[in-house]
Amino acid sequence: MKATTPRRLLLPAVLAATFAAVAPAQDLLLRASRIVVAPDTVLDDAAVLVRQGKVAYVGADIPAEARAQARLVDYGDATVVPGFVLAVTTLGRDRDLAEGALAFTPDLRAVEAFDPWQKELLGLPAHGITSLSLSPSPRNVAGGIAALVKPGARRGSVATSDLHVQWSLTQASRNQERQPTSLVGAIDMLRSALAAAKLGTSTSPDLAIMRQVQQGTRRVFVHADSFVELAAALDLAKEFGFEPVLVGAREADKVLARLVAQKAAVVLDTLQPEGRLADLTLPARLAQAGVPFAFAGAPERLRLSAALAVRHGLDRKTALAALTRTPARLLEQQATVGALRQGNAADFLVFRGDALDLGAAHVATWVDGVLLHGDLPAKANAAPSTTATGAL
Repeated sequence: MKATTPRRLLLPAVLAATFAAVAPAQDLLLRASRIVVAPDTVLDDAAVLVRQGKVAYVGADIPAEARAQARLVDYGDATVVPGFVLAVTTLGRDRDLAEGALAFTPDLRAVEAFDPWQKELLGLPAHGITSLSLSPSPRNVAGGIAALVKPGARRGSVATSDLHVQWSLTQASRNQERQPTSLVGAIDMLRSALAAAKLGTSTSPDLAIMRQVQQGTRRVFVHADSFVELAAALDLAKEFGFEPVLVGAREADKVLARLVAQKAAVVLDTLQPEGRLADLTLPARLAQAGVPFAFAGAPERLRLSAALAVRHGLDRKTALAALTRTPARLLEQQATVGALRQGNAADFLVFRGDALDLGAAHVATWVDGVLLHGDLPAKANAAPSTTATGAL
């Protein structure tokens, strides 16, 4: 005869399992000698309270009761900074994030090609990257809509599926086997679509996206490197009334006055020590002119790029902002990533020293309040903290 569990024993067990499943996770109290909330807001000997993956309180605003009951993670004399935001990337999947037969696909969505188990995504926390814009390939003149995605412990996740639209005027968008075959053709393709969208005679999905750009409800990122490509992108922006974000922008110094006048922003490729002096000094020149910029490109060189820019005249606050707050603003996601302010995701990095000092050890990366890279410090407990009840 088959054994059965008495009903009076089964019911409490089921209820206990149910309550355990819905019980809120314990708060996390992160302490360090220096916490960079944002590049212009630094707290000494402070703490951040993390609740359900988000920053709940910072510094002296942390309630004493919440502080006492939280799980303590004390990094001692380390420095905590917001996680790096990668403003543009295909994660090496250019072909998967492009339409081969057509160059004009503004309504294509990068999120549809998102692979949450992609090894390149899961390896990003080791480089300090906690969120990124998965972007359509620059192989298409109008590539489509980007998405904000994040790495995780076993798989990545989509934070926002609907970001900016991406265009390209670079050589990669021209193809002898399809239109356009030239820069002139690429410019004409975009201008014709913008003109048609402005007339409003069509309700097609692709022209609806172009209309949003003109109305200012959708930002546009434009891949453009050379002076001619940058000038063309700025001409389109002026003609149709939008403020572009220029990606690559290798010769941005040649259109600096126009960038300022048209309130354009820039996403620079990552820098390398053996690069041209003009490339290494460009971040400082952009900052001096007041042009917002961020870094993208090779994930393993993101921090190096900021350090090289500092070495060539860029101030440290702006360099750190180019890895955190500025890309978040360009992606219009500053309320969720790029800083450790209340309500933002608990994405942060821990360093033994200044984050922009390449000699400083990268100790840990946390995403949404979860440790994804590095180890817990010795001063960490699983029980409520009774040693962290003092004001911070």
